[in-house]
Amino acid sequence: MTAPDTQAVTDLAGVEPLLAQLRGGDRSGSVRATTLNLVVHAPTAEDVNAVADALTMIAGSRPLRALVVTPSGGEARATVTSSCWLGDGGQEVCSEQVVIEAEPQALPSAVVGLLVPDLPVFLLWMGGIDGGRPLLDELAELVTRVIVDSDACGLEAAIALASSSVAVSDIAWARLQPWREALAMLADAPAGLEAFRHSIGIEVRGPENEALLLAGWLRSRLDRQLGVEQSGRGRAVERVGVHSGGHELVVERSGRGELGHATGVDGVARPVVLPRHEFSRLLGAELDQLGADRVFEQALSAAS
Repeated sequence: MTAPDTQAVTDLAGVEPLLAQLRGGDRSGSVRATTLNLVVHAPTAEDVNAVADALTMIAGSRPLRALVVTPSGGEARATVTSSCWLGDGGQEVCSEQVVIEAEPQALPSAVVGLLVPDLPVFLLWMGGIDGGRPLLDELAELVTRVIVDSDACGLEAAIALASSSVAVSDIAWARLQPWREALAMLADAPAGLEAFRHSIGIEVRGPENEALLLAGWLRSRLDRQLGVEQSGRGRAVERVGVHSGGHELVVERSGRGELGHATGVDGVARPVVLPRHEFSRLLGAELDQLGADRVFEQALSAAS
């Protein structure tokens, strides 16, 4: 991949011609192979940098146009970046990022004018939702799916958003996939499945919203009401215990690495891998999913 070429414009009408110029205009071998549109709400410079780093990792396998919107005062302005690499057949393929700073009410129309037609549109909403709900509602009308992180926006905000007609997914839910898989493994044995069917509560050491999501997942899968107890103030889940009568089914991380163990009703600790996936990998996986995630929706509904 070549080094990104970045230029700034103060007239948003000049963004599209500038992108064409950065792609090489009409020169032979330069192609546009965009597969999706990604709109990103990034309210801080830290958010803009974080998403830029993630897009660097994602773009090689998913050529996309990213429209990163930052609410601000003053005249609208944009920073345009194009990164190119050699694709199959030796053709040059480019992925594009446009950072748009403008008044909140001007951002939706700016986005509409720069979307690549006839491609899926995703919205990644970084940060909290409460103060930006009017902008979120307008942008949500343009997209296929809204991606949030309930670690940042809170689970109540994610639940409220999911009650609208737009499909919603949650980066925090994606972080829990290894934990859900490890718990499901304990249900493979008949005694383990029976213990889950008679479970009465779940105890999670980790973020509160992720504890509630795991509880919602078990409630929706087992069709059973479970109590939930959360402890710890860390940024990641470290231990999950499911209580069932005199038994406790446990998944726990060992130290600070990715290894852990899952212990069923037989008391045998089985090794499991509990990776701490990078944000770019989690986001890339969400961009591969076009349809709604019914299991997540059911878990979210049962989490409250």
